Amino acid sequence: MTTNELAAQVKSLKETVGKLEKRITVTEDIEAIKKLQRAYGYYLEHWEEENLIGLWSHRPDITLEINAGGQYKGWEEIKKAFNFGDHYTAYGGVKKAPPEYLHILMPLSGIIDVEPDGINAKGRWYGFFQGALYRGGQLRALIGCGIWENEYVKEDGIWKFKKLFFNDIISSPLDEGWVKTPYLANPPHGSSPPPGPGTNFQHYPSGYIFPYHYKNPVTGK
Repeated sequence: MTTNELAAQVKSLKETVGKLEKRITVTEDIEAIKKLQRAYGYYLEHWEEENLIGLWSHRPDITLEINAGGQYKGWEEIKKAFNFGDHYTAYGGVKKAPPEYLHILMPLSGIIDVEPDGINAKGRWYGFFQGALYRGGQLRALIGCGIWENEYVKEDGIWKFKKLFFNDIISSPLDEGWVKTPYLANPPHGSSPPPGPGTNFQHYPSGYIFPYHYKNPVTGK
């Protein structure tokens, strides 16, 4: 093997290693985002306010939108959104989830795309839900599903929420089903409404498709 051939081979190996390193980094980023999204559901189930807030970036442009509740923007507003003592008035202002309360929210079918900059990412998920919550003054067994379209940011090597959008498709009494009763709204949120108008959220049976963040993985359209 000549010196030139050896140099070419070394160059090729370095390029291959570089590509593999990038692929490993993206894979690790995707796994970290999956863990972040799953942790959100576990903390939400038990009204763990500090843990929920700890998942968010402190950037001024962070936002939270859930259904037609308007847009919470910035750290202080999102803290209000997760103040469960005020958020769920049906439970008498308590700040700990009562034993009869059940809110299991599972992220499924996640599609995560990390941007080329390596510090921004977007993810789409189904949020499948089952629980026992008060609706209309009585405890109801509920089943539901919605769509998340979220944005994430990597700060000091740690992935955090940047924008969270959740659109319920159904939230129905288990004994009635979503054809008869597609949606039962949450109790009113606190005393202070969110400061800004929200995205266009619609429920079953509207046929509404919450916009995809990604292009078709085959056609690229």
